[in-house]
Amino acid sequence: MKCLIFANGDFGDYSFCSGMEDYDYIICADNGMRHARHLGIMPNLIVGDFDSNQEGDLEYFKNKQVSVHTFSSVKDETDTEIAVDQAIEMGAQIIDIYGGVGTRLDHTLANVHLLYKAFKKKVMAVLINPYNRVYLVDQFISISGQQGDVISLLPFTQEVTGIYTTQLGYPLKNGSLKWDKPCGVSNYMKSEKASISIEKGLLLVVKATD
Repeated sequence: MKCLIFANGDFGDYSFCSGMEDYDYIICADNGMRHARHLGIMPNLIVGDFDSNQEGDLEYFKNKQVSVHTFSSVKDETDTEIAVDQAIEMGAQIIDIYGGVGTRLDHTLANVHLLYKAFKKKVMAVLINPYNRVYLVDQFISISGQQGDVISLLPFTQEVTGIYTTQLGYPLKNGSLKWDKPCGVSNYMKSEKASISIEKGLLLVVKATD
C-alpha cells in the first residue's frame, strides 16, 4: 500500500505535486489539509489537534464526509507523526510526506526522525517539498533525475561505511562518512540515474534543487 501524507510545510507553487492517482490512501496532518484543498484532492483521513488550520478548511472536508480524528494539543506526538503512525497501522509500505520539509527547522528535523521510525517498521518513507527529496538508506537506493541534480549524502548514524556510488560527480568506492565530517554535501548526478549502496550504518540521501 502506498500512502500520501500532506504535512504543513512548504509546497511552493505546487508544481512538484503529481501522480496523486498512484496513492492508495491519503492522510492530511492538521493544516496539511489546506494543500489538499488547494489541489482539489479529497483525503481519506484528517488527523491533528487543529490548532493551526485555516478557517473553513476543516468544515469543508467534514461537509464532504471525510473522516476526521481529533487529538488533544497536549500530546507527545506531532501531527505528522500521528499521520505516519496511522499509515503504518493501515499497512502502508511506502509513505510520501509532502511538505515534510519547511521553514521550521525543528519540524523538519523531527520529520527526518520519522523516516527512522518508519524504517524500523520496514516502511519506506520519503520527505518531499519543491526543493528536496529526503531518503533514509540502509543498503541501496537508485535515484532518477537530471544531469547536474544535487545529491547530498549525510550520515544518520555516527558513521556510515562501505559506501559505493555510481554516476555521481564525486564517486565513492568503499567510502565512509562521519557525523563530524559532512563532506558528502553537494555531490551531483552525471546522468539521469545514479545509485548509492552502503554496507554499514544509515545514510540520509538528499536530492536537492536550488
